[in-house]
Amino acid sequence: MGTNVSTPVLLRRIAQLEAAVGRLSEDLGSLRSVVSRHGLQPPKAGGVRPRAAHSTKPPPGTPPQSVTSGGLAGATARGEAARVQWVKDGLVVPGEQLAQAWGLTRQALAPAADRGEVFAVKIGNRLYYPQAFLALDREAVASVCRALGDLGASEKLTFWLREHGALGGKGVGAALDAGVAVSKVERLATAWARERGAARVAAAA
Repeated sequence: MGTNVSTPVLLRRIAQLEAAVGRLSEDLGSLRSVVSRHGLQPPKAGGVRPRAAHSTKPPPGTPPQSVTSGGLAGATARGEAARVQWVKDGLVVPGEQLAQAWGLTRQALAPAADRGEVFAVKIGNRLYYPQAFLALDREAVASVCRALGDLGASEKLTFWLREHGALGGKGVGAALDAGVAVSKVERLATAWARERGAARVAAAA
C-alpha cells in the first residue's frame, strides 16, 4: 500500500530530474559555444550535443532518456566537471578577486548574495562569481541579478554568458560595458527568468 502511494511521487521526481538534466545539457552546450568564441578549448566530452540522437553507444555528455541512479550520477559528475572547467577557462572568479575589484571585503559579498544582488556557483568547497562582474558597476550587476529572481546559480550564469540577440549578439557583460541601458538588460533578465520558471513548473506538473 505504501509503495502504491509513493509511486506517483517518485515518478514526478524522475520527470523533474530528467527536465533538469536536459536543461543543464542545453546550458552546457551554450557555455561551450561561449568558450569556443573566446578562442578557448572546451573540455572534450565525446562530442556533447543537447538532445543527441545517437541510439548506440551515446557520448558521455548525452542526457539519458530515462534517468536511473547510474545515469543521474553520471550527469552529476559531468556537471561538476563542467563547473571545474569554468574556473580553468576564467569564466568565474573567486570571491576575493571580485571583492577586490569592487573595493569590498570578501565577507561583504555574502549579504549581497542574500539580497539577490549577486550570485555565486559552488565549485568544490569554494564560491565563484561570474568574471563579467569585475568590470561592471555594482548597481548594474545588482539590478540584473535581482531581475533573474530565484533561478538557480547555473541558470543565472548561463544568462550572463550567453550571447543574446536582443543585445546585438553580445553577452550581458559586454553589452553593459558597451553602453546598453541597464533597464533593457533588466527586462531581458525578467523574461528569461519567467521562461525558465514556466519550464520548471511544466516539468513538475
